[in-house]
Amino acid sequence: MSAAGGAGVAAESLLLAGRGVRRFLRSPQQMVHTVVMPLILLFTMLIVFGGVVAGAGGGSYVARLAPAIVMFGAASGSVLTGVGFYLDLNTGLYDRFRTMPISRASPLVGRVLSDLTRVLLTAVASAAAAHLAGFRFERGPLAALAFFGVVLAFGSIFMWIALVIALTVRKVEAIGMLLTAPSTLLLFFSSGFAPKDAFPGFLQPLVGANPLSSAADAAIGLSSGGHPVAGPVTHILCWALAVTAVAAPLAVRLYRRRDLATPG
Repeated sequence: MSAAGGAGVAAESLLLAGRGVRRFLRSPQQMVHTVVMPLILLFTMLIVFGGVVAGAGGGSYVARLAPAIVMFGAASGSVLTGVGFYLDLNTGLYDRFRTMPISRASPLVGRVLSDLTRVLLTAVASAAAAHLAGFRFERGPLAALAFFGVVLAFGSIFMWIALVIALTVRKVEAIGMLLTAPSTLLLFFSSGFAPKDAFPGFLQPLVGANPLSSAADAAIGLSSGGHPVAGPVTHILCWALAVTAVAAPLAVRLYRRRDLATPG
C-alpha cells in the first residue's frame, strides 16, 4: 500500500490513467474501432435510411441519428475496456504493479478514469465528424456540455459491465462476443434509429426502456431541441446509477479476490 493515503492513491491513479489515455491515442487500431467504424455506420445509415426515417418522423435524420451513433460508440468502445483490462491482468502488468510501492486500488481506479476519458474524447471526435453530415449543437454551450455528460453517464454503464466481464471470462475473445452484439441491438431497437412510434406496437415498450433510447433522446434535446430533456436524462441517470451500484462493487470484489489469490 502507498503510505500517502488518499492523496497518494489519487496521484497514482491519475498517472496510470494518463498511461491508458496515451496508449489509446497511439493506437490506430483502437481509434478505428471507437471513432471510424461508428462514423462509417452513421454515413451508411444516413444514405440508406435517411429519406425514409425523416419522412416518417419529420425533421432532419442526422439530428436524430448522430447522437445515437455517439452513444453507440461509447457502448461499443467498452470492448476496448474489457480487452485492455483482461490483457493487463493476464500478461503480467498487474503483477509488476504489485511489486511496486503503490496502492492495490490504483490500477483499477486508473483504468476507470482512463476509460471514461477515452469515452469523452471519442464522443467529441465523433460529434465533430458528424458536423460534416449536418449535425449541429443548436442549444448553446451549456447544453453541449450536458450532451457530453449524458455520454459519460451512458458510457459508464458499459464500462462497469466490461470490467466485470474481463474479471470473469477465461478467454479474451469472449469479451467482444458478450459486448458487441448487445450494443448493436440497442442501437437498432432505439428511438435514435427511428421514432418509437415507427416500431411495431409490441416493440415500443422495449424501445422506450432501452437505455440507448433515453441517452439518445436526451442528447437530441440537448443538441437540436427535438426532444424533451428532463425525462430522458432522469431515465439514463437511473440506469447509470443502478448498473454502477451493482457492477462496481462486484468488479471491486472480483479484483480483490484475484489480488488475494495471487502471491504478492
